Amino acid sequence: MYSMGGLAEYCVVPAHGLAVLPDSLPFSESAILGCAVFTAYGALRNAADMRAGETIAIIGVGGVGSSCLQLARAFGGQTVIAVDIDEKKLEKAKALGATHTVNGLKENVPDKIKEFTHDRGVDIAIEALGNPKTFIQSTLAIRDGGRAVIIGLAPMGCMAEIDLVRLVRRQVKIIGSYGARARQDLPTILGLAEMGAFDIKSTVSEKHTLEEANSIYEALHRGQVLGRAIVEM
Repeated sequence: MYSMGGLAEYCVVPAHGLAVLPDSLPFSESAILGCAVFTAYGALRNAADMRAGETIAIIGVGGVGSSCLQLARAFGGQTVIAVDIDEKKLEKAKALGATHTVNGLKENVPDKIKEFTHDRGVDIAIEALGNPKTFIQSTLAIRDGGRAVIIGLAPMGCMAEIDLVRLVRRQVKIIGSYGARARQDLPTILGLAEMGAFDIKSTVSEKHTLEEANSIYEALHRGQVLGRAIVEM
């Protein structure tokens, strides 16, 4: 899709990538359903196969991470831990349903997560940054047999390490996830939003005009966007 349109009023897309937006959902804010929420749904439902009662940590609670938080609660997450280095994002995470928060600058992330889970580790860890350090944290934060789902995009050629003994002997699973399936999942995501399973409006923190697009991209690069910013045409 990236070669077919960007910041454009119209673009060509495959028919199976479309779904009808219900009248009950806000038009502009629903833009995130095809990106941040779409990625979060694919990670939790398809990659992690999250079940009610499971524990989960989301490392990086920006736009995609905050959508993971809301869906984790909607899917019945018992303990939902938000991890970030920005206190404002962690405060927003509490409002979106996080039961616990961890500041990665001030605390040892895997140790703190184990403290919240009776020294067991979480069933699922979502890495939403694409950073070698947070990748390692996600693999150390899960229980024996747990699932670390990696959705953060890193620069090409970026490498990360893993403890091979732990990987083998503790049977941890590392799963890459890149979005969801438009034909099957997008109608489900719209249905969940219409039912109120997650709050689209609270996830969108900023609205901008097309003329402001460059400045908001720069703010995003600096990590200054708390939730999701949208550009209204």
